[in-house]
Amino acid sequence: MMITRNAQRHHGGRIVTAIGAAAAVAVVLAGCSASAETPADNGSSSSPSSANSALADEVQQLTQPLDAYPMPTEAVTGVSELAGGTIYYVPITLRAPQFAVTQAGIEAAAAAAGLKVQVCDGQGNPTGVSSCIDQATQAKAIGVVTDGLPYDLAANSIDAAQSAGIPVIISNQIASDRHPVTPTLAYVPPAGSEQLIALSKWITLDSDGAANILFNRSTDGEAQKSYVQAATTALPDFCPSCTATVYDVSSANFAQIPASTSSELLKNPDIDYIVSEFAEYLHPASEGVQQAGLTGKVKMLAAASALSNIEEVSKGGLATVSAQAAAYQGWVDLDAVLRLIAGQELPEYTIPIRLFTPESAKDVTLTAEAEQSGEWFGPTTFTDDFKKLWAIA
Repeated sequence: MMITRNAQRHHGGRIVTAIGAAAAVAVVLAGCSASAETPADNGSSSSPSSANSALADEVQQLTQPLDAYPMPTEAVTGVSELAGGTIYYVPITLRAPQFAVTQAGIEAAAAAAGLKVQVCDGQGNPTGVSSCIDQATQAKAIGVVTDGLPYDLAANSIDAAQSAGIPVIISNQIASDRHPVTPTLAYVPPAGSEQLIALSKWITLDSDGAANILFNRSTDGEAQKSYVQAATTALPDFCPSCTATVYDVSSANFAQIPASTSSELLKNPDIDYIVSEFAEYLHPASEGVQQAGLTGKVKMLAAASALSNIEEVSKGGLATVSAQAAAYQGWVDLDAVLRLIAGQELPEYTIPIRLFTPESAKDVTLTAEAEQSGEWFGPTTFTDDFKKLWAIA
């Protein structure tokens, strides 16, 4: 069954996420070759017709928006007393289009609460991330939100921020056993595994169950590795005749992606689908397809996508993409900071995802305003709902 959302639960001082099992198997993956073909298990017990029908229904559901966003229910205290404070937003890299949407979301949420946001690009490396968090500590920020980066990428700086009493939210990352939740540290769960599994299910239907898929896997952290592992582990369950090959990329070695993609395609000439774990890897991966002389043969897909990617799907330039409700996530991130400041327990957060196929992409308004409103994923009333929880409506 496709997992459609992750939940965060406080239990014995630790957070349990719905992809916790995927994180565990990432340790196994880390010991494997960076380019490993995963043969499928042919032991499927479902009849092809019933399995295809159920999968088609599931994929169709993944292309639709939610009836309502999943909202916290407990009010947050003392928000109005924080007016004038500054929140630092530190994405691992501003190359990722998703983070620009989240940035705008957290800025809108902060403005509603009378707060300011300072954005600092982590530049995809420990030095850049650490510098950003150190700036937040020196500036006596009231909170820090990191996005897409693991704690250990800047452990000393995050430790120092917490020692100074600054709450830190690690967003879009699985919880680290080495760095459990504290009164000044919490995690907002990612939606990476769900997106890649959803794309794999679309590929299964598109290929009639006979796809050869190439996944690029980010090595920016263990969480990123676990998302791809979750997809390749789940693949035989719904596509026993599909194969998956994995190769490594990173934000820090962005310029090497075209060559590494081309190399993988030349080693695996049967590849007919490439899935970029994050949309920022799409362009260099496409350059690799061109270098390998396979333009037109390989279908391109991506997770963590944004407006420009969905526009490409609607025009036929991309096969299909997945995305998460990044604008809503900006409001969730601020909600998490406010609850830490107030000394309140965080609720279970769920970040919705959606598939944008050539068909479903035609049903959405492809403008920056629509993307930022959150309407692609559900009703836009979530902003008013958060304001009511913060007693600022």
